[in-house]
Formats: sequence, C-alpha cells, structure tokens
Amino acid sequence: MANEFGVTAWGRAWLRTVERTAASGPNPSLPTARTLARNGSVEFTVVSSGTVVAEVSTKAKTSSVTISVPLWTKSEIAAVKSLLRSAGKANRSVSTGELPDSIVTELQARNTAVAVDLSECTASCDCSGRRSPCVHHLAAIYALAGRIDEEPALAVTLRSAPVKAGKKSTSTDSPEWIPVSDIDIRSFYGD
Repeated sequence: MANEFGVTAWGRAWLRTVERTAASGPNPSLPTARTLARNGSVEFTVVSSGTVVAEVSTKAKTSSVTISVPLWTKSEIAAVKSLLRSAGKANRSVSTGELPDSIVTELQARNTAVAVDLSECTASCDCSGRRSPCVHHLAAIYALAGRIDEEPALAVTLRSAPVKAGKKSTSTDSPEWIPVSDIDIRSFYGD
C-alpha cells in the first residue's frame, strides 16, 4: 500500500506529530483517524497563520476542531525566508508554492522544526471523547499532512506570522502576476 499521507518531507514532518513511537504503544485512535482523513471526512474551514479549523464528520455527527499552532520565532522565520529566497533563485516553481524537500532537511540542520509536537499545540473539539488528542484532532492532522503534501507552502504559512493588514501586494512580490485593478482597460485593448 502506498503512503497516502507524508509523501513529501513537508507532509512527513506533520505526520510524525501523530505517529511518534511511544513506549506505551501506538495510539489506538490512529487507524480511525487515518480512515476519516482518507475518506474525505475532514473539511478545513481555516488553515492560516497559527490556526487550523476543521469540521470532521463521523457517522451522523460533525465535530468542530480548532488547533492553534505556535509560530516560528523571528530567527527561525529569517532562516526560512533565507532558504526560500535561495531556492527561488535556483527554481522558479518555488514562487508558486512548490517547495523542494531539501529545504526541510536544511531547516532541521538549523534546528528549525517545520511541524510542532502535539503537546505544543492547543486544540479544542466539541466532541464528548475523553481521550486527548481525540480522534477528530488526529484526523485533522492527517488531513493537514495530506494538504501540505499537495501544497508545501501551506506549512510555511501555518508557522509564519500573519501578513499585516494594509500591506499592498506589489508586482515585485510575484513578477509574473499583477492585480487586475492595476490594468487600464482602455490602454490594454488599444484605441
């Protein structure tokens, strides 16, 4: 059976947060959580700076899960930005969010974690389960690992400080794109 979660180094970093080997044995909720994530029972409503919010459907009930993720420190974000800039010079696809796995290795060498241990996150779920983390929390992390496999830049967004309001995107942020509002329709189509 092929890996469904953690096919990139970015996704594997998050997958390891739930599949750590413990002395007491594996968490018995993991198979159910994997099944929920695999079957599309997890729907994200928010995945942004420091926050993951998901709706997890099990049988006839839907549970809301909110996970707060610690952000990188200033020195960690500086290291990430430096590595992304270097990778972007060598590979134009970095600007579209396709981040090479080698960046994860370089971050680990600099003691900068892509993902955090579950104990460092704050999570809430409206289910009645007594186990912590609950199956819904685990399913959300599995689904998050899958989303990060598809879009590695999401791992960076999740751990980075939010972009300040009022900061307008400029054409230097992404030279291949300009905002539609910057196009003068009269001159675009000619006279």
